Amino acid sequence: MNMKASTLKKPTLASSAVLAFAEGGKPRTASKVKARSENAPVGQKSGLVPEGDTRLTANVRADLHMKLKIRAVQERTTVGELVEAWIESWT
Repeated sequence: MNMKASTLKKPTLASSAVLAFAEGGKPRTASKVKARSENAPVGQKSGLVPEGDTRLTANVRADLHMKLKIRAVQERTTVGELVEAWIESWT
C-alpha cells in the first residue's frame, strides 16, 4: 500500500480579494448562503443579536472602516470581535 504524506499549507489571501471585501464586494463563492433573516423566528425580521450581546452602532470615517474590515479578514475574525478585543484591552 503506497501512502503519500499530505502536508497542510496555510491558505494565503490575495490582496485584491481582501480589498474587494473591504469595499463591499460580493464574496466569490459558488454556494448561496441564506440571509440570517430567512432563518429568524416568526415575527423577527432582521438584526439577529446573539443572546447576551447588545447591538452597537457607530459612525466612523470610511477609510478607517475599510482598514478595520481588512484587518478582520487578515486575522480571520469579525469586525465585532476586533472591537470587543480593543474594548477589553483598555477596560
